[in-house]
Amino acid sequence: MAMGRKVFHLRKFGRRLGTRLEGARAREEILAELSRLPVGGQLLVDLSGLEVLSGSFADEALAKVAEQLKDGELSDRYLLVKAEEEELLEDLSERLARRGLALFALVGEEWRILGRLSGYLEETLDWVVQHGEATSSKLAQALSISVKNASTRLKELHRLRLIELVPESRPVGGIQYRARAVISSKRKG
Repeated sequence: MAMGRKVFHLRKFGRRLGTRLEGARAREEILAELSRLPVGGQLLVDLSGLEVLSGSFADEALAKVAEQLKDGELSDRYLLVKAEEEELLEDLSERLARRGLALFALVGEEWRILGRLSGYLEETLDWVVQHGEATSSKLAQALSISVKNASTRLKELHRLRLIELVPESRPVGGIQYRARAVISSKRKG
C-alpha cells in the first residue's frame, strides 16, 4: 500500500500553526494533492517540525478534508497523519471526534486512531488491520456476527476512509467486496 502514498509536509506553512485562515490555505493544497493521487492513493500529512498545531488550524486543514472524503469527494483516496509527538495530535483528535470522524496517525512506529470510533467499528477495524483484508462472510465468521452486520460495518469504515473496498467477482456469480487495510502494520493502543 505504501507505494501509492505521497507525503505532504505541513511545516511549509510555519512551525506554529494557529488560525483558521492558515488552515483554509493548507486545506486547499491538501485537497489539490489528494486530487492528483491515483485511485487508492494515500496522502500522509507529516507534522514533523511543528511546535504548535491549534484546534482551529487542525479543524480547518485536516478535519474538514476528512469530512469531505467521508461525504464522497475524491473517491477512494485516503488521508493519513504522521507526528513525532502524540501531544501535537490532541486538538486534531478532539476536532475529528466532534465531527464523528477518525483518521490513522503514525506516531513513531505505531499506528493509532485519532477521533472517535464506536467499539464495534474499532473491533472490526482491528481485525481487518491484523489480517490485512477480509470479506463480509470471513469477518462475520471471525466476529460471530451476521454477514449483513459485517457488510454494514465494512461500508461504514470505508466511508470513513479507514479501509479500502475492492470489488471482485464471486465464484457463484455476482460481485463481492474485499476490504483491505490502508495501513500495513498492526496498530496498538
